Amino acid sequence: MLFIRSYLPLLRIENYFHPDFSTVDRDHVFYAFWHGRLLLLVPSFGPWHVTIMTDLSWAGELLARILRRFGYHVVRGSSKRGGVQGIIQMKKVVEKGVGGALAVDGPHGPYRQSKPGVLFLAAKLGYPIVPLTFSADRYWILESTWDKFLIPKPFSKCVVAMGRPISIEKIRNGLTIEELDSIINEWTDGWDEKIKPSE
Repeated sequence: MLFIRSYLPLLRIENYFHPDFSTVDRDHVFYAFWHGRLLLLVPSFGPWHVTIMTDLSWAGELLARILRRFGYHVVRGSSKRGGVQGIIQMKKVVEKGVGGALAVDGPHGPYRQSKPGVLFLAAKLGYPIVPLTFSADRYWILESTWDKFLIPKPFSKCVVAMGRPISIEKIRNGLTIEELDSIINEWTDGWDEKIKPSE
């Protein structure tokens, strides 16, 4: 946590909200993002008291402690261990009136392939899904990690971007995981393209 807080002043961070984001209640929505784009999302939305799920591993425990200190509600679970319990806990907490956030390809991948949890929860509770990402004009990618974790370089320009909400009607009418992946990829890759330095 200390590293994140001390590193943030070295970055030029801007926020972008799709115009349609103003139509949703941020306490009744799910945010969906790729695991590799987690770093700048953590400090950006802690004040919103969002609920987020972390893995049951020791790394998940460490992340959970960091997230709580930033103001998040944390539930524990993953697609491989405690997944059902995690989804049930997420549903119970979110129903109390806080938004939910999921790194939809986490915690172990495959890379940029969503798990079904966010679609199940959104359909069950009647909440839209908002694609979320961050990008930077200069960065390192940890190629040895399954999620290709992105770290902005010092003094880089960064954008944290909220996308167009996916309506509950579209979700309940059969939005597939592949279609969700395509939407999140388009949002993520689009911002990577927009922010990169011109040659």
